[in-house]
This record gives sequence, C-alpha cells and structure tokens, in this order.
Amino acid sequence: MTEQQIKDLGFELTRVYAHDQYNTKRYTKGVLHVEFTYDAGILITSDLTIEEVNCMPVTLEETKALTPILGEWDE
Repeated sequence: MTEQQIKDLGFELTRVYAHDQYNTKRYTKGVLHVEFTYDAGILITSDLTIEEVNCMPVTLEETKALTPILGEWDE
C-alpha cells in the first residue's frame, strides 16, 4: 500500500510527526486512519486504526461488507 493509493481512495493528510528516528504521516477518511512510518525515508510500516464507533445505524449490506474483514478479528 502506498500513500498515493490511499489518497486515491479519498483519504486526506491530517498529521505529520517525528518520533525517535522515525517520521509518520497520517491520512484520515471518516473513522479510518492510515499511518505510514518511515525510517531514513524507507517505509517500515503502514497501519490502520478505526476510531471507536458506537450506535451507528447500519444496513444488512454494510454488515455483510464488514464481516469478512472485522468479524474474524480477535483482540
């Protein structure tokens, strides 16, 4: 996954920050955040965070779309 691919999906750059020797760029779309972390300009991780969503109305079709991705997630 690349930053350009995320931008093409409509994500917007919302934060850039440095920590230790790393630089991270965060892209956001709705409750989704994708972060790209670089070490000396080389991508080392790309991570997805989904903000907590409570009592969001959802259709059966939306539930069907989410279940293969999130229904098997084990904390």
